[in-house]
Amino acid sequence: MNALSKDARLILDRMEPDRYYEGSDLRACVPDTSAEGFREVMHELWVNRHVERVGYSGWRRQRSAPAHQRPADAQADGRDV
Repeated sequence: MNALSKDARLILDRMEPDRYYEGSDLRACVPDTSAEGFREVMHELWVNRHVERVGYSGWRRQRSAPAHQRPADAQADGRDV
């Protein structure tokens, strides 16, 4: 996993886990960033699995499992062998 940029770390530090945030609320954390710069920061957080999209313009801080891993509470039933 890559080290996060200063703006990405600032946004992530202000987000509480499992809470929904509108993009406009998060953008207020980095007021000197352009709309394109904010999009890039959120993309950085999403790619590094620190946030997930919620709805059209919302975000939630929740670490995602990599696509190749099953959720921890999934039971093996022999079909995924």
